[in-house]
Amino acid sequence: MTLGTKTLWLAAAAAALFAMGCGETSGSDAGTDTCSSDANCATGKVCHPVLKECVTSCTGSADCPSSAKTCAKYDGTPGSTSAPGFCQCSTDQLCNDGSTGDRVCSTATKRCENKCTSSSMCPSGYTCNTGTGQCGMGGTDAGSDAGTGDAGITCNSTNAQPDTCGYGSACTSSNTCEAITDDRSCSNIANSGRPAWSSSSTGPVIFNVVDEADVAADCTADNPFTVTVYAYAAPGQTFPPNKSNLPGFFYYTSSGTAVDIPTNLLRTTGYTLYSGNTVMGAKFTLCSTATSSIVAGFGFTNGNGWCQTLTR
Repeated sequence: MTLGTKTLWLAAAAAALFAMGCGETSGSDAGTDTCSSDANCATGKVCHPVLKECVTSCTGSADCPSSAKTCAKYDGTPGSTSAPGFCQCSTDQLCNDGSTGDRVCSTATKRCENKCTSSSMCPSGYTCNTGTGQCGMGGTDAGSDAGTGDAGITCNSTNAQPDTCGYGSACTSSNTCEAITDDRSCSNIANSGRPAWSSSSTGPVIFNVVDEADVAADCTADNPFTVTVYAYAAPGQTFPPNKSNLPGFFYYTSSGTAVDIPTNLLRTTGYTLYSGNTVMGAKFTLCSTATSSIVAGFGFTNGNGWCQTLTR
């Protein structure tokens, strides 16, 4: 995913190496056995669904290094003794040991990886966005984005999105335009059957997702994962004043099932409009049996998909 847009309005992230392979491709995991399921892997390893390689497994966060502290399966389900996961990263900063470096927390593999410089460095079916060093799926603009060719144009990140950038882009914290990704890196989006999004599409564009402080009162049982999704409308369009009229705004489960957000998850108090109703913020809570993190997928009809790991 194009991290410059994903980290908009957030502090820049970055991260630490882990030389033994849990949470990165270098080390003991690199070039190991190919697989199609965990059954193909030796004890102490699981099959990574994107890399199609056996990687070091974990059963809890205590098994993981500081660079990749989350032990979970690819769909976000916490790892356990009966269902091991692998160590997953959360920020570029941790992958680079707290400094700015040449590694990213890969949205494709959820592990610390070297920034890609060509698609040959990406998993099968993924392409390299050389601007961010991330591997993504789909798209036509140096990776998985659907930008309008305005990358690098000067803009003001404090203005309403997309500011001076075209449809399909957003203004980054460095005040330059950057293309937004049609993210299919999680099973939620990949299995949803959503049509590919491009700069010729007509739906709202999600340009940022913020993992909020969890609101326990929103869940009667299960664990709360509260999030705010920000989007801007297509050119010439605005968002409706009432959330009930919000067009085709969905949360996708790990199996790809679409859940209508305005009807099932979004309260009126969580729906906020900005800049003449051209920008929207939707704050709501997902309830899950997961204890530490989940992977959520979001998208609008005829808009881009967005994968986000939410933690407690």
